[in-house]
Amino acid sequence: MPYQQKINLLDLDSSKLTQKISELALPVFTTKQIYQWIFQKHVLDFDLMTNISQKNRLILKQHFQINNIKDQKKITDQDNTQKYTLTLEDNHKIEMVILPEKKYHTLCVSSQCGCPLNCQYCVTGLTGFQRDLKRSEILLQLLLALQDNQNINHIVFMGMGEPLLNVNQVLNAIKDITNPQKFNFSKRKITVSTSGIITGIQTLIQKNISLNLAISIGHPVAEKRRFIMPVEKNNPLKKIIPLLKEYLKIHNRKLTLEYTLLKGFNDQETTISELVNIAKFLSAKINLINLNPHPLIKYQPISGPEIIKIKKYIENQRVSVTIRYKKGHKINAGCGQLATSKDR
Repeated sequence: MPYQQKINLLDLDSSKLTQKISELALPVFTTKQIYQWIFQKHVLDFDLMTNISQKNRLILKQHFQINNIKDQKKITDQDNTQKYTLTLEDNHKIEMVILPEKKYHTLCVSSQCGCPLNCQYCVTGLTGFQRDLKRSEILLQLLLALQDNQNINHIVFMGMGEPLLNVNQVLNAIKDITNPQKFNFSKRKITVSTSGIITGIQTLIQKNISLNLAISIGHPVAEKRRFIMPVEKNNPLKKIIPLLKEYLKIHNRKLTLEYTLLKGFNDQETTISELVNIAKFLSAKINLINLNPHPLIKYQPISGPEIIKIKKYIENQRVSVTIRYKKGHKINAGCGQLATSKDR
């Protein structure tokens, strides 16, 4: 069977894999063996799965693949943030980031090659969109991090792309990440960041899926939001906010409003007051993000004292607020900096 026709084993759920194993006349326990190697030992090469017979390993290699990443490069910032650039099978590239915490690491995964949303404060969107990632390509980001002996305790879908525009593949990947037979992560340690895709939020409601959501606001006023986030045209805040209210009633999960501060555009007290009103209505936490500057972005960040002043103002309104401090910005691994285009 030609290489390109091989099935990526990570794209199959356990029942489909077991069915394929049966069709190949392999022992029924082969699925369990494979899962132990991949998800417990993080081995992605059939040749190294030594408790499977050599004959059966050859059969598996003829029909399946696991790691179809053609190349990977890693660079490390002085704060120990690590960025991996992965070359996919079709030569498109994605980036993932490992953010160091005191007692664990957070993995920031990508869900698309590039991003179609064209948010004016994010380099990923400004450098274009190639395609959605498959379930296997999302899972491989976690597997490669674990294979590199990274102590991953939290996962955030905040890398390249809009997760809810690739909602089925993202949800399939999360299903595997939380599966006790696979990665066995707690749902509470997984966060999906979105610009607010109405159809994606509706899918979460319809399928009764409970997730930690982080919503990029950009600007609390529709006309201004549309200026920096074109997604506002077809996914307006006035429809997103009541939909989120409905979602939160079902799942009672904490919602985060992500707010990237742009000097002179969305940092005025009246604007922050509107943001606070949204947070109160949704009982949400606000995460302030100071812009990571880039030649492709025409906006500038605010000063350190200014962001502290905004934080204190929000606290005085009795709304929970945090500041996302810069990590990895010197290696273009910070929020809004991920891109693999030659234009970066």
